[in-house]
Amino acid sequence: MPEYRISVDQLRPGVFIRLEKTGWFEHPFLFSNFKVRDADQIALIRSLGITHVFCVPEKSDVLPSAPDKPDKAAPPAAQPVPREVIDHLWEVKKERARRLKQKKERIALCEKRFNTCIKTFNDILKGVVAGRAEAAAAATDFVARLTDYFLGDRESTLHLMNVVDRGESTYSHPMNVAVLSMIVGKEARLSEAEMTVLGLGALFHDIGKEHLPKKLLKKRGELTRPEQELLERHPVQGAAMLAAVDVFPRGAALVVAQHHERMDGSGFPQGLKADRIDRLARMVAIADAYDNHCNRPDPMDSLTPYLALSYMFGQQKHLFDVELLALFIRCLGVYPPGTVVELSNGEVGMVMAVNPRNQLNPSVMLYDPDVPKKEALIVDLADEPDLRVEKSIRLAQLSPDMFEYLSPRTRITYYVDPRA
Repeated sequence: MPEYRISVDQLRPGVFIRLEKTGWFEHPFLFSNFKVRDADQIALIRSLGITHVFCVPEKSDVLPSAPDKPDKAAPPAAQPVPREVIDHLWEVKKERARRLKQKKERIALCEKRFNTCIKTFNDILKGVVAGRAEAAAAATDFVARLTDYFLGDRESTLHLMNVVDRGESTYSHPMNVAVLSMIVGKEARLSEAEMTVLGLGALFHDIGKEHLPKKLLKKRGELTRPEQELLERHPVQGAAMLAAVDVFPRGAALVVAQHHERMDGSGFPQGLKADRIDRLARMVAIADAYDNHCNRPDPMDSLTPYLALSYMFGQQKHLFDVELLALFIRCLGVYPPGTVVELSNGEVGMVMAVNPRNQLNPSVMLYDPDVPKKEALIVDLADEPDLRVEKSIRLAQLSPDMFEYLSPRTRITYYVDPRA
């Protein structure tokens, strides 16, 4: 049954409503769509001068009263709602807005740091490709900087950010893989030395591609067998490039050499199985595969983070170290950043951050055409007991307006906000 317009006099607790033609800043409620909680809330709606609302039957526990039979539980129209009650709701809403502004400022700072790191890595990569020892030393320092910037808190929260400059997108993948791998490494309680090896191996896992024809790397569609064989040489070539620079720890080259090996022996270049694959390389393999699922050449073919994890655990579990894959999923959350979701009140939004203590209740940026995109509301579901994630939504299911507003990333970058 589609939604329909009703008088406020027909309201009763349990009816799910949508306020009509009311902007978010024009009423004291957190949402314009919600289930009526009690008679006091009905009185509050009436006191705001609202005479009609839309009923959403499919989300209601009960239907409204008949037009000629107002619900007896509703307070009489003459009963005023104390001004302090309304003022309190507005103050709660303003406080929420202040908190959201602070969150967005932290996100902006982390985005700035992340994009700065991408530019730095670009320069380091060129030096390492040229075989310069000083570039290798800078790479080690760079890994330490990543740790300081993005892994400074044990209960760090993952956020989703844009890398809007397509010219930098080539280097966002190694950064993504490095940060994701190091998040898992920290959770696995790796030593400082192991974290350095892991970070270096992840950053340079695809360095061997620097010697491959650009035409091959940009090709869309199926590769020929000779092309595939050439592509599968990049782990060996990359490992040799790192090994040629004495400053790099030996383990980093091993990670590069084995990041495409798979637990069932179906990987390349050696077809190694299970424990014959270096443990750090197994971590990088998971992060690499995950980021590739989320960032396919055609954004519309990309999986949402939620679907990527579901696919890896449901369809590709045999390819990866199951314990490390489970750890990876635990770090990212049930609904990882970048997942587009529908909430129980019908709102659509994109997960911005994971609550490590309550993974079913992430922070979600809501789509609301009445709110400017730059001021988009971010809701912490942990603060909203009446709200929950209903389902994950594929990008192709979004309307053009929703897609543009939420800006699901053509390139998704994950980082840790140490102050979250």
